[in-house]
Amino acid sequence: MQKRNQKFKNSLQMVLLRLKDRVTLKKVELYWEGEKEILPADKKNPGYLLASNTRLPLEQLPQYLEKKLGNREKATVKIIERGSTVKLELLPGDVKMEITTQDEPSTHENSPEPGTRQNFIRSGEAGELLKTLGIMTPDGKIKADMRRKFFQVDRFVELIDELIENGPLKEKLTVLDCGCGKSYLSFVLNYWLTEKKRLPCKIIGIDDNPEVIASSQKIQQQLGYHNMEFRQEKILDFQSSAPVDMVLSLHACDTATDEALALGLHLSSSYIIAVPCCQAALHGKIDFHPWEGICKHNIFQNRLADVFTDGLRVAALEARNYRVSVVEYVSPLETPKNIMLRASRGYPQPGARTNYQQLKAKVRGTVPLENFLKTLEHGKKS
Repeated sequence: MQKRNQKFKNSLQMVLLRLKDRVTLKKVELYWEGEKEILPADKKNPGYLLASNTRLPLEQLPQYLEKKLGNREKATVKIIERGSTVKLELLPGDVKMEITTQDEPSTHENSPEPGTRQNFIRSGEAGELLKTLGIMTPDGKIKADMRRKFFQVDRFVELIDELIENGPLKEKLTVLDCGCGKSYLSFVLNYWLTEKKRLPCKIIGIDDNPEVIASSQKIQQQLGYHNMEFRQEKILDFQSSAPVDMVLSLHACDTATDEALALGLHLSSSYIIAVPCCQAALHGKIDFHPWEGICKHNIFQNRLADVFTDGLRVAALEARNYRVSVVEYVSPLETPKNIMLRASRGYPQPGARTNYQQLKAKVRGTVPLENFLKTLEHGKKS
């Protein structure tokens, strides 16, 4: 029995090392002689379990289990994380360990509900997340007025996953969501990275609207996502002592897109992703005379200005050694602002700087990200 209990201790220490980031643990279940005890993770305090109305530090779990189960001939311990379970089975002379991946039981038919796509985020697996975000009803159905949003978040995950798969291998990912708003996409991305890809991450959402930050913080606490944080902060005021691997800006209004692009460049982020919303900054500077026959129609002039603005944003990134792909984020029937720019750092392109300068000369304007980048660099020097 003593030899078995020592092996049990060693196995638990290995499990604790696995849980060192402490953000994925959901609960610990104990089974012995027809009895059962559940120790849920304390959502407000990562690193603690709730046991008999007391808070048990995770470091003390081996001692707690030894006291509870050490003299039992047979017992089972299940340490349940988000997306996986570690099972320790105590036998009369041995301890067996088994690690399995698991998803929530599917409560839906195999085919997606009408108006949704579930290629990455499946409603039968992500029920807790979708209910907390208000996308799913308590009885497990996607709300009719949220089907478009569900489609968008699934498509978003697909595009980000593709970018990460084709990029450099990282042990942990730090993501900054600029102008995060209600943070639907950040929460879904966190679910995908931590529970599906098993990629540890930290996600920071910033917005200057205190109401959306308070709402996001409430959802974060409900889900127990301790690796996420939300700050009321302006994009150009953001500072970090640690590297930021990915900068996001999705439908951020006014100058926020260019501020986020400039911040991503300033931070030398590996990935910069933007779905531009506003492209008005260059409209009054562009020389439309070469296309006068077309641009006499305002709608054509406005669309051409949008293309020039986003085209210059892409060229600015390429001039700084980013490889950029431009894709449709969603159907134009959903929103006309449906273009996503995905940039990966570390891909110098011959002639990219010259091309950028030539484009600026033709358009007779500079995208605002250049001025924002100067502001950030000046702040760094001072």
